[in-house]
Amino acid sequence: MKFLLKKTFSIFLLIIITISFSASSPIKVGFIATNFAAESQARVANAFEKFAKEKGWDITLLNSAGSDEKQMNQLENLIQMKVDAIVLAMAHPLVIQPALQKAFDAKIPVITIDSGYVEGVVADITTDNFVMGAKISTYFIDALGGKGNIIVIKYEKHFGTRRRGKVLDVVLSEYPGIKVLAEYTITSPAKFMEETRSALETYAQRYGKEINGVWCCFDQLAYIAGDVLQSYGINAIIVGIDGNKETFRRIKEGKMTATIAQPFEEMAKKAVELVEKIVIRRISPEKATGGRKVIYLDAPLVDKSNVSTFLSR
Repeated sequence: MKFLLKKTFSIFLLIIITISFSASSPIKVGFIATNFAAESQARVANAFEKFAKEKGWDITLLNSAGSDEKQMNQLENLIQMKVDAIVLAMAHPLVIQPALQKAFDAKIPVITIDSGYVEGVVADITTDNFVMGAKISTYFIDALGGKGNIIVIKYEKHFGTRRRGKVLDVVLSEYPGIKVLAEYTITSPAKFMEETRSALETYAQRYGKEINGVWCCFDQLAYIAGDVLQSYGINAIIVGIDGNKETFRRIKEGKMTATIAQPFEEMAKKAVELVEKIVIRRISPEKATGGRKVIYLDAPLVDKSNVSTFLSR
């Protein structure tokens, strides 16, 4: 009986706290994406804004446009605004560490999405890039029959795409029948599409129909690869990772072969849930995350055999 009364009182107290918070001004949350030009980041940002506004929160949505310096300034501005929480999407936390530390010092909870965990943030919400790299790379090699000539497009600055590329290298070490004709690494996060188009134009002219496949570390690079090779009359197996609506359309039309579909909207939803638990319900970050520093979500492989299911969602 005593335990029941204690539990009832705790629930009552939680309800009072929630009602009191709701009756006051809405909480303020800052959201920064590294580059809205990347479709994956735009998806996360749009979903986060939608879920947060449904709760009546005051949202400041910012785009760093591929600039780490701009992101640090934006982070410091959010701290000056005294926001209740900050969410960073596809950030480079080690690069912006000085600004991040200011948020930690101000006791503002920081949640990252697909950015790689660093000490001090509540958690990083992501998919396992080693697993996705293995899924798409083994699929790619199997589709080629274990032999052929390929082009590889990598991006080293983001921890996730870097991991995918490293897994590809491991897979390729087991297949001597695969020859890498050329490997290109994106240098500018703000101009990744222009760089990829220029590289693919060069390779299409140099190697022509010798190209049997193109491995891309994310889908938007695969769109460009498909468009350029098609303009040169080159048929090749083209794979990427992300799983955007455009990707599914291209797979259905035969302009792309396969992808790994990342649940970006679910990542945003999970971030909103964590903000709600920590800021509104006053649950400690440790309890809110279940003690996990990295929260992994599942990401399935999509090709022509199951793409219709994803297009209809």
